[in-house]
Amino acid sequence: MPRTAKVATEAVILDVGHGNCAVLRDGSKCVIVDAKSDKLLYQELMASGVRRIEHLVLSHADSDHIAGALRLLPNEDFEVGTVWVNSDSQKDSQQWHELLTLLTALHQAGRLKARLAICDLDGWDLSLENVSIDVIHPTFTDIGHGTGKRGRVRPEITTNGMSVVLRVLLEGLPALLLPGDLDSNGLDQILSRDKEVSAHVLVYPHHGGHSGGPEESFAKILCDAVSPDVVLFSMGRGVFRNPLPEVVEEITRSFPDARVACTQLSENCHAGTVPEGERGYLLNRPAAGNKGNRSCAGTVRVAVADNQLVVEPASLDHKRWIRQHVSAAMCESGGNLPVPRPRNP
Repeated sequence: MPRTAKVATEAVILDVGHGNCAVLRDGSKCVIVDAKSDKLLYQELMASGVRRIEHLVLSHADSDHIAGALRLLPNEDFEVGTVWVNSDSQKDSQQWHELLTLLTALHQAGRLKARLAICDLDGWDLSLENVSIDVIHPTFTDIGHGTGKRGRVRPEITTNGMSVVLRVLLEGLPALLLPGDLDSNGLDQILSRDKEVSAHVLVYPHHGGHSGGPEESFAKILCDAVSPDVVLFSMGRGVFRNPLPEVVEEITRSFPDARVACTQLSENCHAGTVPEGERGYLLNRPAAGNKGNRSCAGTVRVAVADNQLVVEPASLDHKRWIRQHVSAAMCESGGNLPVPRPRNP
């Protein structure tokens, strides 16, 4: 009999196309990490009965992580507690400027609190009763220095290297690592601090795109540190042709027992017309890939059942569809269906 996961505590990685958005839910309370699409996020929150957003964490200033916040935050259907952002002197986009202006106005109106700094000292403030959040990166020192080139006492910190990296535990189980667009410089800094980053599911940084260093080396070092059972690429079909083949090849070669999945069907796996085969395994949750039949794993849910972490959609049904309909799936490695090992506290 299939396990029945608890409804009250879950993490939902929304398929928003090329972008990121995770909803960490503890009963009627939630923390949102990044907001690419206000429409899909609105649908998810309304369907799950969430009207109170305790925290919205925006990992960095790129459009595919903040665009949805511009329209979601003024929406009076939701009450928002605190929005967390980090300053970025290198990001000079109109959208980023508009978001900072909006946060100022909403803070002054008493609609929410706006925090212009999030670092490794803030995990306790972000956590809910059954959802623990550890801020892995950046540190207080990183925030103090800000982005910029290497100086006398500080390393180079790029916009992506300053991405907020969160480790999420559901009911004490290490469920997720959410690294935003973390690059090789940022990863080097994290590893030098000997922080605990292991997690059942790794949402791969930068949608499987370029990391600023040798891609195979970055993938192996990151996965060695995280030891994930599932590696998920949040990406949009037809955008930048992510994930990079060399990234997926390294993961499937070095970590053959890990499940590798993409929210949407990569053109590197299946070029041309998308297959029309029935995707009965997909969750009944909002997903950008529902339009145009572009889904692969679609929106993904992580929850707890029998003191173990469960990932939906199930690997077996998803892989069966891939083998029937996808011409050159990068995630296949030797034809074996990986069985996730139990992840204990």
